[in-house]
Amino acid sequence: MKRKYIYFFGDGHAEGNASMKSLLGGKGANLAEMTNLEIPVPPGFTITTEACKAYYNNNKTFPAGLQIEINKNLSRLEKLMGAKLGDPKNPS
Repeated sequence: MKRKYIYFFGDGHAEGNASMKSLLGGKGANLAEMTNLEIPVPPGFTITTEACKAYYNNNKTFPAGLQIEINKNLSRLEKLMGAKLGDPKNPS
């Protein structure tokens, strides 16, 4: 089974929840939980603590598949926000 390193939250849905604190960290778990409770938080994604551990255990290189997950979730975030990160015409 492929390991999942990123959990998305936004638009009233989150892939995680408060019970996942050891995987998502305190902030990530709470952002997911607030999203699930429909508290208005900006959309985003959390990179797991497993990804961080793998990075440091692998001579500070991304674990296999992490960059693909980052790119996929950045695109998902941009689509949801209706904006492009780093867009010089709309930097806000």
